[in-house]
Amino acid sequence: MKWIYRIQQKAQVAFLLAIILVGILVKNLMERNNVSELGDSFSSVYEDRLLVESYIYQLSDHLYQKKLIFDNCKVDGSTIAYRSQIEKHNEDISKLIKEYEKTKFTEKESTFFQSFKNSIRKITFLETHYLMSASGGSNSELDNQFKMAATDLQHLSNIQIAEGKILNDQSKKIVAGSTILTQFELGMIIVIGLIIQALVLASQSLTPKVTQNHNLN
Repeated sequence: MKWIYRIQQKAQVAFLLAIILVGILVKNLMERNNVSELGDSFSSVYEDRLLVESYIYQLSDHLYQKKLIFDNCKVDGSTIAYRSQIEKHNEDISKLIKEYEKTKFTEKESTFFQSFKNSIRKITFLETHYLMSASGGSNSELDNQFKMAATDLQHLSNIQIAEGKILNDQSKKIVAGSTILTQFELGMIIVIGLIIQALVLASQSLTPKVTQNHNLN
């Protein structure tokens, strides 16, 4: 009845190997998903955080330059010489806002960005009247709008840092999960090796030994 035992043993081994192979297949699928998520995470860090931070920096610089121009207007008492400079800054700000709008927003970021755009519209309206006036003069409301716009940009910059940290933490978790899956796969390979070794030893033990006829000597 050794042949029955041999069949049962092979069936058990085949079942165990099937389970292990399914486990490795699932691991590979999970690994592929992890790689995809990691790629999305790095892409988001660049497109939605690093680029946005550069936009914020440039917007801040344009506002600062415009503020300096208006301060010079107050000193010089003339606005005509500065109109072309203001228009150039406004064009650049408009382009940056359009590029910023193409990125992915969080709920809080969307709120501050809308507030920033409202401040820019008010600044544009106020500066138009300011530049058209004969002597410029003082405009405290325009100064307040500059401060509000700068504050909104600061909030937006803080959000980039916070969101960048979240993406970094997610990337670390994905890498840690991939390490565990790799260890799991290595363990499965070792198990397969042990099963194959056990199968070989078992088959050898079931092989009938050939008795030697001493009468032939």
